Amino acid sequence: MIIKSFNLNDIKHSKSNFFLFYGKNEGQKEEIIYDLFLKDYDGDVVKYDENQILENKEVFFDTCLNESLFEKKKIIQVSRVTTKLYEIIKEILEKNIVDKKIILNSELLDKKSKIRKLFETEKNLVCIPFYEDNISSLYKIANDFFKKNKISISSENINIIVDKCSGDRKNLKNEINKILNFSFTQKKISKEQIFKLINMHENENFFGLIDFCLAKKHNKVTKIINNNTFSKNDSIILIRSFLSRLKRLLELKKLLLKVKNIEDTIKLFKPTIFWKDKEIVNIQMKIWSTENIYVLIEKLNILEINFKKNNELSNNIIFDLILNTSKNFNN
Repeated sequence: MIIKSFNLNDIKHSKSNFFLFYGKNEGQKEEIIYDLFLKDYDGDVVKYDENQILENKEVFFDTCLNESLFEKKKIIQVSRVTTKLYEIIKEILEKNIVDKKIILNSELLDKKSKIRKLFETEKNLVCIPFYEDNISSLYKIANDFFKKNKISISSENINIIVDKCSGDRKNLKNEINKILNFSFTQKKISKEQIFKLINMHENENFFGLIDFCLAKKHNKVTKIINNNTFSKNDSIILIRSFLSRLKRLLELKKLLLKVKNIEDTIKLFKPTIFWKDKEIVNIQMKIWSTENIYVLIEKLNILEINFKKNNELSNNIIFDLILNTSKNFNN
C-alpha cells in the first residue's frame, strides 16, 4: 500500500507492522520517524544496518519475534536497505509479529525493485516515497520556523541560509537551530551574523564556482579552481551545491513556460533571486535546456553515490566535470 508524502498522517491510522521509507530526503524521513513513531514512545528502539542482518539474520529474527517480560513494544529500524534484503523480508513477513513496528529505510528504489513492488502491492504493508526538497519547500520550512520562534530575519537572509544547505532538509535544520540558539540573546539577526553563524564565506566560492560553470564562464571557473585549495570533504559539498543550483534552474524553466519571458520569470521566482545573481541566472536560463539539466543531475547523482561509497576518490573527478561542463556549449 502506497502512502504519498502529502498524506503522511495516514500512517497513524495504519495497522501495519511493516513500513518501507525510500528516497533521498533523509531529513524528512527522520522527522516522520520521530513525529509519528518515536515521540512520546515508551517502548524499546533497536537499530540495524542491512549488512548486520545479512551477516547474521538469526539475531534479527530473534529481535523481531522474541517477547520480553520487560519490553513488549518495540520499534526496529533498518538502514541502507537494498534488494539484498528481499528474501529475508519475505521470510519475516510469514512470521507472527506482535507489538512491533519494523521500519525499512532505503535510498532511491526504481520501479523494478522487488522490495518496492512488494510493499506497494501488499495491503498489509506500507510504502512511502520521500522526494527531495526544492528551494521553495526549504524556504517555507525556514520561514515558518523563524515565525514560530519570533525571530526577525529578512527574506534575503533566509535565502542565504537555504542556499547554504544545498537542497538538504537535514542541513537546513542544523543551520536554523544554530540561529535559534544565537537568538536567545537577540531577536533580530543581521546578514553579517548569518554569515558568521553558518560559515557562509567558505561556501561562497562553491556557489560562485557552480554559477560560473553553468553560465559557461570557463576562464573564471579555471581561475577559482586554481586560486583555491579544496579538501576531499569539499567534493560532496561541491556536488550538493551543483545539484542545488540545477534544481533551482529546473524550477525557473518550469515557471518560464507560464510567464514566457526570462526577465519576468526571474523577478517572479520565489524565493527571490538576489539582484547581484540575476544577470548570471539569466545567462544560465538561455544556455540550458530542461533535458540537459536532467542529464547533468543524473551524472551528479551517480558521482555522489560513488563518493559516499569511497571517500578516497580524488577531487579531480568533480573538477573534471565542472571544467568540461563550463566549456561545453552543446546545450
